[in-house]
Amino acid sequence: MDPHRDRPTKYRYTTEIQQMMFVFGEVQDPLPETTMLIEDIVRSQVIEIIVMAAAQAQRRGSRFMAAEDFIFLIRHDRTKVMRLREYLSWKDVRKKVKEREDADNDVIDDAAADKPDRGASKVKIRLSWELATTFLDNINDDDNDNDNEDEEMLDAQSDSLKRLKDADDVTKQMTRDEYVHYSECRQASFTFRKGKRFREWANMAAYLDTKLNDEIIDILGFLTFEMVSKITESALKIKRDLEKAANDAQCLAESMPTPAPTPTPTCSQQQTQKLPPKLATSTVSLFSGPPTARTPLDVQHVQEAFRRLQRAPQPIRNFKGGLTRTRVSFI
Repeated sequence: MDPHRDRPTKYRYTTEIQQMMFVFGEVQDPLPETTMLIEDIVRSQVIEIIVMAAAQAQRRGSRFMAAEDFIFLIRHDRTKVMRLREYLSWKDVRKKVKEREDADNDVIDDAAADKPDRGASKVKIRLSWELATTFLDNINDDDNDNDNEDEEMLDAQSDSLKRLKDADDVTKQMTRDEYVHYSECRQASFTFRKGKRFREWANMAAYLDTKLNDEIIDILGFLTFEMVSKITESALKIKRDLEKAANDAQCLAESMPTPAPTPTPTCSQQQTQKLPPKLATSTVSLFSGPPTARTPLDVQHVQEAFRRLQRAPQPIRNFKGGLTRTRVSFI
């Protein structure tokens, strides 16, 4: 009997990460070492976020972390901030509707049927460091406030619309079973109905004295989903660039001994004309198999993607030289 069989492994989200990567363009069965590397990166990012958010709450003079502590850490990414605020607003709407349905399940009030439902209105998430929040007590112009928020939401929704369009293009040629599997993969999450597992996975007890509430866990679930998305998309782009460079170098080496008298398209251009856009970078030869077979991401692709996402300019202090510790960049 193996004594290590019953020992809990630190990799607890292999299936969820595989499903997320598949939705973001990876093959259906990525390499195990690739998913483990991504899980290590996401765990380190979650720990860094928790520690910095706790420090931010301490600066506010509070023992407990709030949503604005996490939003403050990603405040420079305006699109992600607006998407997170929209996510929290609609989450509050669904919570209120469910509570009201549970309370009035068997009671129907005809007198209040024609009244506007204000309990399910979308809540506005205001941030303490925004200028409009500072003068909120003296400003009653809700129309201008709504116009500004609508403009910001239109900018933030462009990324969501792009994702929906990409998902629509991917699912056009799917069968019913493939579409059902794809829909299940889109619902993968680190935190949905997995709060206890997520706390143990991130080892929050070692960094915090208090227990995080459900809202903070939902925010971390949103951010972890975004991390896997960014890493996978960046790694896929690096993989395509490397394959294209390798194909161009191979075609150049093959064409050097017998140069063509008239200009002809390069091998990479010919392959691009014959293959779909996502498959145009794969090498095609006599014994290479069907062109629809794609290779999964390798560890080196994920490592390079993480390196580029962490790359930041070195700060200069009074031109005195020396080394300055740089912060971890959140993905």
